[in-house]
Amino acid sequence: MKRLVWILTAALCLAACGGKEPVTPDPVETALSLNPTTLSFTEEDSSTKLVTVTSSSAWNVTASAGWIHVSPASGNGNASLSVKVDANAAEGARTGSITVSAGTGSGSVSVTQAGAGKVEVVPSPAAFDGTKRSSTTYQLLIYSFADSDGDGVGDFKGIRNHLDYLDELGVTALWLSPAHPTNSYHAYDVNDYAALNPLYGTEADFKALIDAAHAKGIKIYMDFVLNHSGTGTEWFQSVKADPKNSPYRDYYVLSNGEYPAEAIGGMGGWVSLGDGNIGYKGRLHFKVDWTGSTKYVTVTETTEAAQPSNGSGAKRWIHIGSAGSVGLYETSANIFEITLDVDTDWGFLVRTSNTSWDGGTKYGGKAGQNVITLGKAFPLDNTTAADIVFGESTSYYASFDSSMPDLNYGKPDECENSRAFKSTVDAATKWVNLGVDGFRLDAVVWIYAASATANVKFLDKWYKAVNATYKAAGHSDDIFMVGEAWYGGHGEEQKYYGGLPSNFEFDYWRYALQPAVNSGKGSEYVTKVMGYISDHSGNRKDALNAITSFFMTNHDKSSVKSKQVGENWYSYYRAADDLGRALVKEKQACAMLLTTAGKPFVYQGEELGYWRDDTQHDDEYLRAPIVWDASASQVARKGVNNKVDNSMLKGSISVETQLADENSLLNTYKTWSRLRNTYPALAEGEMTNANLSGTSIASWYMSSGSQKLLVIHNVASSQKEVKVSDSMSKPVALLGSAQIKDQTLILGANSSVVFQL
Repeated sequence: MKRLVWILTAALCLAACGGKEPVTPDPVETALSLNPTTLSFTEEDSSTKLVTVTSSSAWNVTASAGWIHVSPASGNGNASLSVKVDANAAEGARTGSITVSAGTGSGSVSVTQAGAGKVEVVPSPAAFDGTKRSSTTYQLLIYSFADSDGDGVGDFKGIRNHLDYLDELGVTALWLSPAHPTNSYHAYDVNDYAALNPLYGTEADFKALIDAAHAKGIKIYMDFVLNHSGTGTEWFQSVKADPKNSPYRDYYVLSNGEYPAEAIGGMGGWVSLGDGNIGYKGRLHFKVDWTGSTKYVTVTETTEAAQPSNGSGAKRWIHIGSAGSVGLYETSANIFEITLDVDTDWGFLVRTSNTSWDGGTKYGGKAGQNVITLGKAFPLDNTTAADIVFGESTSYYASFDSSMPDLNYGKPDECENSRAFKSTVDAATKWVNLGVDGFRLDAVVWIYAASATANVKFLDKWYKAVNATYKAAGHSDDIFMVGEAWYGGHGEEQKYYGGLPSNFEFDYWRYALQPAVNSGKGSEYVTKVMGYISDHSGNRKDALNAITSFFMTNHDKSSVKSKQVGENWYSYYRAADDLGRALVKEKQACAMLLTTAGKPFVYQGEELGYWRDDTQHDDEYLRAPIVWDASASQVARKGVNNKVDNSMLKGSISVETQLADENSLLNTYKTWSRLRNTYPALAEGEMTNANLSGTSIASWYMSSGSQKLLVIHNVASSQKEVKVSDSMSKPVALLGSAQIKDQTLILGANSSVVFQL
């Protein structure tokens, strides 16, 4: 029986196998399910979504795209999957999937994500047709711009050699610093209005510069000083030699001459010509009486012992000769006295402060009434505060310092009859006939000592006299003149449009552009700028249009920053300093200036990001020479008395280096200047408020004829979204970054954009 079972088993095995491998039974099917099977995300969705896995065995997860992130990637049995996605910056939606595999089973989850719907703003400006229309003026310091002959002083040929640079910068005019003979580097003490400084070149060199500039569509404006001359003029030298009999004595404001009351006052003072015994040598007793509304000083000769200066508790001081300030002793209430050995060749003053001359702390004599009589009480004055002298002398009035005597134009209503008026007009006529296109008029506020009414009468007559020459030379337009009416802020400056077609708006940088870029006050910018322009137009009464001249800083403009050193305050800083030397802010300030209505002025070196050394206070440091090449060679250092900041004037800030860097400040100026030259609406259009919402958003329209542009600046340090109802289909300029989603403009930090409508 056992044998039979074995035989049957073997037979069955042979029959079944037939020499082949045994058959493996079918595996048991895996149970797997996923819930949910679809997931949807928004474009910036950072949330985590869950998928439940139900499985009877181990499983693995794969994602179809790198923007889908799943955790965990594997497991065993039931579990939950965490699903996240990256933000979708693309305009359109995107889809993907998650696949879970387990044994014989698998399942998938569909993943969709909405598109950002954002279109990147890519500017496409119109081609520049070669016609300059921007009205942008470049303020150029002849002595420190470019040196052509290696003597260290800038000159006319140096400017001509770099006209291509200025042309590519897009400027339409150059304001040249005073070009006349002078005793100083800055040249505001003019010694001959009808001549040129030989350090700068010859008259032929100047004419060649004018002609070459005109060939490139660049006008030339001369800096002209009407308030005062230098002491080297033929006029002043004659007066100094013989004050009483000089044929030029009526050219100056002299203490024993005739001059209008409006010509005296303000910040100036009297300076002796030295033609009389105004000093004193000997022992004197000084008594200052401060008890009444009028203050007095009485000086008597004495043989009493001289006293040392009261150095500890002095409340009043005598400022005298080379001794400087000497402290007085308070001998009774508000009575101050001292006995001194005196040796002074100019006289003395009384002071209420030993550290400051400001705020009326200097007391002297009234204009033309400054000779003291020994033993007699002398009334003190802190308005004119002329030097108190001991004898008769001729003094001249100087609004600035002794090197710049004020010119005398007589009474404002008759100023055109004065010889100083005729002489300055004759000199200007010479330069107009040589080809000069306009003038920047220095210190116009002080011609009649801050009397706007008198100054406007004078300027109106002087402008019309020179404009008549300009017209006679064959010009169809009117000559350009811009005044430096720097006194009393916008409220005072706007009055000067009664006499001139343009004046510098000194409030623009301090109260409009700088706070907009520095403090994010974009919405206030438009209101202030439009207010300036409106006020100027309202004060221009003839057929000429008022031209608002906007600028950041210049060669002596007080910046927002200031610093006290000893008894002096210094505000000699540049725009880059006020902006913390932040390149993004400097670029945006450029874009805002060049998209604003009016006439923009760019100061030498501003386009390169020049700053000034905070430890140096001479104003030469504010007038730094241009560094042309990366080797920093041939820089006009001598033109500013070699007072330069070597830490700044390196090859890294040079024109050559910045031209090679498409992201440089210089190339930003070139881009936005070209835009202004390309679009008439920017160059000469009317500015109206676009009123887009947001404190940090400055927005306005510029319109000229049928052309209309929308200008938007985000001055915040973060991205902002702005609802815009106008079409944004034609972007023509961009600084920074910008995207559009439907009718929302998404502007990056410190970003600007211009759309053509």
